Amino acid sequence: MHRKIPATPWNRLKTTTAPVSASCSLDRVKRNLGLDTVTDYDTTLQELILSASQAVQNDLGRCLTTTSYTLYLDKWPGREIQLPYPPLISVTSVKYYGDSTETLDTFSTGSYTVSTAGDPGVIWLNEDKDWPDLMDRPQPIEILFTAGYGANTDDVPDTIQTAVAMTACYWFDQPIPVITGTTATELPLGVSRLIDSERFTRY
Repeated sequence: MHRKIPATPWNRLKTTTAPVSASCSLDRVKRNLGLDTVTDYDTTLQELILSASQAVQNDLGRCLTTTSYTLYLDKWPGREIQLPYPPLISVTSVKYYGDSTETLDTFSTGSYTVSTAGDPGVIWLNEDKDWPDLMDRPQPIEILFTAGYGANTDDVPDTIQTAVAMTACYWFDQPIPVITGTTATELPLGVSRLIDSERFTRY
């Protein structure tokens, strides 16, 4: 029988290092719009690419280009900790405020195993280990990790790049009421269907 594992809370998540590359190139969007040789709209298009990337990421439940996060937890959720926004690249540290030290300590990497192979990525507490006791304070656990398909635009699957480009182009052509300033509200229906196969469904 499959062992049901309680879901790890993901509601307290902070971006600690933003991606350095967009998930779709400006050239690709300009080519789709027929603006290859026009530079007048470059700033606007770059802003739309960032908004479109965030909208696609939210729709998929996945991180697109390499981003570092800190996940804050109120308690150890079990012997497995699931990490949001797959694919998981690595876990930098598991830190906690100890009950005895009352300071932010780092849990030994020899006490847990990181799995990046599945969705979502997980931290497994090793069989012969126990999580340390926690100080009675809000969010005593801080897990630093990195997620995404890679640091470069070309690391993002082409279907997802296409979805970001289509969304940015759609918002450029129809800025009202889909866009307020440069903040995206939702994906065009066709784009959402295009990336159905890439969507992360949490178990």
